[in-house]
Amino acid sequence: MLRWSDSPWAMPIYGLAATIALGELAVVWLMLHPNVPPDYQAYYIDKTTTCFAQPVSGAYTLGTQIDFRSGGSNTRELLPCGWEGPTGDGMHALGESARLAFAAPGEDLTLTLELTGVTLPGPRQQTVAVSANGVNLGTAMVTPGKTSRFTFPLPARAIVNGRADILLDLPNAVTTSPGQSNVRKRSIKLVMASLTPANFR
Repeated sequence: MLRWSDSPWAMPIYGLAATIALGELAVVWLMLHPNVPPDYQAYYIDKTTTCFAQPVSGAYTLGTQIDFRSGGSNTRELLPCGWEGPTGDGMHALGESARLAFAAPGEDLTLTLELTGVTLPGPRQQTVAVSANGVNLGTAMVTPGKTSRFTFPLPARAIVNGRADILLDLPNAVTTSPGQSNVRKRSIKLVMASLTPANFR
């Protein structure tokens, strides 16, 4: 009696089955070890950030005060992610973090931010932890309904490849409605930002 394994079609079918199994294993491996940029991984896969940075030039003239209110400066190339607006009173931060990008010389600078806390039920102050390219610059405590100006030393080592990539972490951001996504949380409004030489008076 002829066995299945003796059939002339057996080896090709076994080969096809093995190829399919290997393909499925490869897909599973890629799912577990995706070859994607870190920002993509953090936003879409790990869900460790609510701010998926987009490519921007960061075009900026040192010493310029950028107005983020309606009718102010054209700020698109300074805002990689985490912002909505502008509105009459500033650019609204969205989610649990927001980013700014400035083309900057590799020298000690001063970062100035003018921020307003949103008036929503929640904490009495909004914490804004500021860093640049992984270097901690300091923390601002922003009061709801109040506009305050904060300055942070920006050391030359925090400027990488001619850019100061600023991260604002917003751990106290609040939701505006039940079941709202983390990427829609509210915390502060950005009114003005500037970079100046560290010895500028």
